[in-house]
Amino acid sequence: MPGPTWQLSVWHQPTRIKSWTAWRNWPRRCSGNTQRITMRIDVHTHISPDRIAAPVLEGMTDTFGYPAVGINTIDGIKSHMKASGVDKSVVLGVVDRVSHVKVANDWLISIQDDMLVPFGAIHPEMDDMPGEVRRLRDAGIKGVKLHPMMNQFFPDDPKMFPLYEELGEDMVLEIHSGRFNHTKPGETVYSPPDRVMNMIRRFPKMKVIALHLGGFYMLDEAERELIGKSNVLIDTTWPPALKELGSDTLANIVNKHGADKVCFGTDFPLADMAKDAEFIESLPIPDAAKERMLGENFRELVGL
Repeated sequence: MPGPTWQLSVWHQPTRIKSWTAWRNWPRRCSGNTQRITMRIDVHTHISPDRIAAPVLEGMTDTFGYPAVGINTIDGIKSHMKASGVDKSVVLGVVDRVSHVKVANDWLISIQDDMLVPFGAIHPEMDDMPGEVRRLRDAGIKGVKLHPMMNQFFPDDPKMFPLYEELGEDMVLEIHSGRFNHTKPGETVYSPPDRVMNMIRRFPKMKVIALHLGGFYMLDEAERELIGKSNVLIDTTWPPALKELGSDTLANIVNKHGADKVCFGTDFPLADMAKDAEFIESLPIPDAAKERMLGENFRELVGL
């Protein structure tokens, strides 16, 4: 299946508080109380260097049909995070060409700070995927992103095994699970939930987050193949808005999989952090479960 048209340009590259955002920022406004309640972490965001951010964003919105909620730059995401009460965002590296990996990862390494947690880009046609993981690890990067739909490979392909072996038990793998919103009948789905689980069964100690609730636009398959399994986390990314799933659907998935294995993600700039977090806050599940989803699970996973 041809990749999205934007890919080629990515890397030339006691008071009642009513809203989640207000509640999240409340300790900062209370006299004599500056303690934060828990860390809020969005595990699924995308930004670009300033010089290419505008065309990349235009390509993303044209390809997927979702309006942008913010600007896909360092300043843009930090502004959105501050307004949304989010402490840290995982910036996922995605490339469509092998030749873009090093420049993308060099930039990702350079933007690490107290708000941004970059994950490196890996392309399946690289000559030395393990070597790039070692370089990223040595530079302080805590994980990588794989996008089988974009790069057109199956996650359980043996050619990927050296990568998984090098990731070991310390690096985190975030992987697109499911299809695209615009995938047509008959087009190849490279990362269906069953093939993601094949990978996980082969490498059961690897730290994996299957994105998009384990199956973007494939929730039936995700619930059959992946949801409820003990050794995989999922994230809540579902652009353009998590509320489109419905409260009952999301709560059922969380309850079946376990709130301790669900992480908050948005796909910024294609979804609003505050609105998706507020939707999670509205779920009919225990408050402690919401806290784990909104930050604690990922914080513990990577040791932040």
